[in-house]
Amino acid sequence: MKTLFLTLLTVLTMHYITKAQLVAEDASGESSILLNASSISFNLSEAALSANWNNFRKLAVEKPHQMLWGIAARGSNSEGLSELFNGGQFTPQSRIGAFIALRRNYQNSTFELLKRIRDIQASEDFPNEAAINTVRQLNDQIKSMRSQQPSKALTSYISAGLNTDNFRRYTEENSGSLGGRFSKVSFRGAFVSAGLNYEYGRRWTFGLSAGYERYNNLDSLSARDYKLSNTTVIGNSQLSTETTYHAYAGEYIAYNRINFKTDALYFAKVSDDYRLVWNTLFTRVYLPLSENRINRLVQAGTAVNFYKSEGKFAGGLYAQSDDLFNNLHSSDRFHERISFGFVAKYAFSSIMSRDFPK
Repeated sequence: MKTLFLTLLTVLTMHYITKAQLVAEDASGESSILLNASSISFNLSEAALSANWNNFRKLAVEKPHQMLWGIAARGSNSEGLSELFNGGQFTPQSRIGAFIALRRNYQNSTFELLKRIRDIQASEDFPNEAAINTVRQLNDQIKSMRSQQPSKALTSYISAGLNTDNFRRYTEENSGSLGGRFSKVSFRGAFVSAGLNYEYGRRWTFGLSAGYERYNNLDSLSARDYKLSNTTVIGNSQLSTETTYHAYAGEYIAYNRINFKTDALYFAKVSDDYRLVWNTLFTRVYLPLSENRINRLVQAGTAVNFYKSEGKFAGGLYAQSDDLFNNLHSSDRFHERISFGFVAKYAFSSIMSRDFPK
């Protein structure tokens, strides 16, 4: 546990220059939209810590084509938040991945003006009064063009990675002792997906993706704490010890599935100092392959993050239907299939604010 807090302290004291937008993810910390600030985030409801690092800070608006890359990792504690701060292991569940993308900007009308500004600023005699006036006039032309014609950009990407689950499973099969019923399970899976992001104007970004992954049904098993007592008798004395196991019971299945994800982000100005990014509606569809014991799953929800313009910290919340059509037969009442959560984020440097029209 000390290692975890030392790692957090090290990350929080870094001074990397990173500027990008925030993305409001689902309960699993996932999104089909890449455009996200390099940051760390903590999901208070899921006891999960995630981090990502990418080169979005180097986006150059005057370039029509750009290559992008990034890496992301997430770890969570299946024993819950109380165990996270009580000596429990932090990463029985983890996920790490990377992506590579190509972004194309369609606002070609301003490219030449932006290049002229860069050339003027790179000249040896800059700054001088004539050059400053020219740059000011070019910026006014760019603002006028952008107000008349919304900016547009399309990003296509491929992502891949690994996911792991380490837990104890309770079973009464082939166990010669009570302690032998708690077996350790180490699951190793993988995933790959392809997606598109479309940015329209200053306020909207849409995303969709399709992927394949090796997964398991850990989230469908029942978790509980078991107490195992052992007593040793020597003469007229006895010694008792007690061991607590946090284990999962039920039929455990590892299987392959395909997934489809959509997101729709809306960026808004709350005040002069504060902004929000709202994932108006995200959907997740999971379809098992060649496994009749696993039902298909459809999820939907909404999420919002608030942050201070040019600040480093953000906070948000999400509401999600974990089983929209009750395919898992978890509950006939719709509100009982809805989960809520809170997320706190720290960007390695200032979060870039979009310029909203007055």
